[in-house]
Amino acid sequence: MKDKVNREKIPQPGQPRPFNFPEFRAYRLPEGLQTITVHKNNLPLVNLLYHVSFSPLDDRPGHEGQASLLSLLLLEGTKKLTGAQIAGRFEALGANYNTHIGWSGFYFELNILKEHLEKGLELSRQILYESVLPDHEFARLKQEALVDRLQIKDMAGRIANERLLKLLFPDHRYGLPVEGLSASIEKITVEELRSLYNQVFLKRQPTIIFTGNIEEDEALSLTEKYFASQQNKAPHEAKVARFEQSAKPKMALVHKPNAAQIELRVAQFIPPRQHPDFFKIRLMNEIFGGYFLSRLNLNLREKHGYTYGIHSQLTYRPQVGMLLISASIQSEFITQALQEVFKETHKMKEDGVSADELSSAAGYLIGVFPTAFETIDQISDAIAHIVTYNLPADYYRTFREKIAEVTVEQVNEAAQKYLKPQNMQVVLVGDRNVVEKALKENYEIEVFDIKGNPLK
Repeated sequence: MKDKVNREKIPQPGQPRPFNFPEFRAYRLPEGLQTITVHKNNLPLVNLLYHVSFSPLDDRPGHEGQASLLSLLLLEGTKKLTGAQIAGRFEALGANYNTHIGWSGFYFELNILKEHLEKGLELSRQILYESVLPDHEFARLKQEALVDRLQIKDMAGRIANERLLKLLFPDHRYGLPVEGLSASIEKITVEELRSLYNQVFLKRQPTIIFTGNIEEDEALSLTEKYFASQQNKAPHEAKVARFEQSAKPKMALVHKPNAAQIELRVAQFIPPRQHPDFFKIRLMNEIFGGYFLSRLNLNLREKHGYTYGIHSQLTYRPQVGMLLISASIQSEFITQALQEVFKETHKMKEDGVSADELSSAAGYLIGVFPTAFETIDQISDAIAHIVTYNLPADYYRTFREKIAEVTVEQVNEAAQKYLKPQNMQVVLVGDRNVVEKALKENYEIEVFDIKGNPLK
């Protein structure tokens, strides 16, 4: 006879395994460049993370996608080497390298054996400071970006995310995707990318993070040798932006013919990442929709079977935070699912949480916390997060302690103060012929095609 599982009773968390986030040292060189070092000698590897406050916020209006294209084009040729030669040399060293750009900035990352570190740093220096941004590679990458935009019509999740951002940030760069839209990508020229590279990218002060089998003195010496001589830069201060919660929430239905289900997104603003109530809000969200035993998942998945899973997360950009609910819902249950989402939101705000719920959520966060720092590149990324959001140096070393200190009263206070169901923006992507009539019986909705054009 099979044991019965009591899904009504929240299991108690076990003892968390010991963990200490590694100590790191930060230095400011005379040139102003900041170097951070984390020494871990368990493997003969070093991770370099070069971070600079250059982001899609630097795109020229109407030419959105410039920063994204530039981040890719940097790898395609320097004054001495073609992109293929760069790739071949890194491969011969057994190294991995890439660029990434997002709202928090530009990142160049290198993972390499310690014995080949200097050769890897010289190649990295050329990529970052001597890129020529070749015409033919620009044409290829631009075409790939345009093809990617064409493919979005088959990606309901991306369509939903982009329409939601347009509702939240109608007049800000945050309201458009990092890579831009087809119309803006079409306008971008290689000449304007070269200007952006020389006049903006190269003038921003970077932070360089070394993690792995490297000593502090060596990291400083290598920074001086390969990066400090290039410095004629200044720290970048972002413009202060203010984001207001919409007084009149909107519900947008994006018509995707013959869609088998509905992609649902619900979102509102929350305080920015540096806010002192961060840990209270984090636990509030965890109980609300942040993990498998959350209220949203137990209701919409376990109780009603409307979805295979629903999740809420806190997502941050410089100067603003968002609470985002995501799910794929069976079309015939979309109105009921929406009602349950808002019911749970009001219940959390008005009735609060229990001690058992808080204990379970806190235990989960404390328990999984070490898994986020198992590799040297994960550690570098975590330190970059501290730098980007100006968090305390001991943020990760005290994270579990601060989670454990949050009380039921504090979570309830956060829910009452920050959950705003009356301001939540809603996006649905699905077949209007299946769901529009039922939705209009309960909600005021606007309908769009997948390109964002209004439909009657």
